[in-house]
Amino acid sequence: MTTREQFIGVIGKALGRADTPANPAPFHWRHSVHTNVMSGWSRDDLARAFIEYSKAIGVRVFESTGDTLNATIRKAVEECVSGPVIVANDALLKELDTATALEAGRAVRVWNSGGSVESNVRFAEKAAVGIAVAEKALAESATVLLFSHNGCGRSVTLLPESVIYVVPESRICPRLTQGMAYLRRNKETLPSSVNFVSGPSATSDIELVPVVGVHGPSHVTHIVVHDI
Repeated sequence: MTTREQFIGVIGKALGRADTPANPAPFHWRHSVHTNVMSGWSRDDLARAFIEYSKAIGVRVFESTGDTLNATIRKAVEECVSGPVIVANDALLKELDTATALEAGRAVRVWNSGGSVESNVRFAEKAAVGIAVAEKALAESATVLLFSHNGCGRSVTLLPESVIYVVPESRICPRLTQGMAYLRRNKETLPSSVNFVSGPSATSDIELVPVVGVHGPSHVTHIVVHDI
C-alpha cells in the first residue's frame, strides 16, 4: 500500500467508509442553473454580449470580418503606443500573413519563428503590442481562453504594454461552465499553461483604489471576427 493510499484510507475510515473507491464518484448536480445561463442564445447574441461586457470592463472593441481582419488589426495597433509588435504563430494569422501586413513603420516578430525562446522573450519585453488569437471566449464575462504553446508563449500577451486578442465569433461560448467543459474534452492535448484573461490587469487591494496594469498589459483590445 502506498503512502497516498494509506492517507486516503485514514480519511475514508473517518468518514465511515469500509473501502476506498478506486475512483471518486462523479458529482451529481441537483440543479443545472450553471448550464442554463444563456442557453439557446444564438451566435450573434453571444457575440453581442461579449462585446458589451468587454466595453464595461475597459476593453477596446473592434468588429471585423475575415477579409478586413488585417486592416482592423493595423488600426488597433496604430491606437496603441509606438513600438515593436510580437505576433503569435497562429494558423489564422499565418494564413492572413498578418505579420507582413504590420511591418510598415514597426519592428514585427512572430513568436518562435526561428529564434530561441530567450530571444523571443527579450523581444516581447521590449514590445509595445502583443497579438494572439483566443482559443475560446466567454460571453458572460468577456474572458478569453489562451493556450501557451510553441506558437504562443505566455510572454506574447503578458509582457507588452498593450495586447490585442483576435476573437473568432464561432469560438464565443456562454460562460465558464462551457469553457471548462471544453478543457475537459481536450484534456489529453492541453498545453502546459492554460489562461483565462478578463480585461486589463487591475487591482484594488490598496485602500480600494483601482490601479490598472499592475501585473500585465495596461491596455486590452478585442477584435471580434464575425464570419470566422
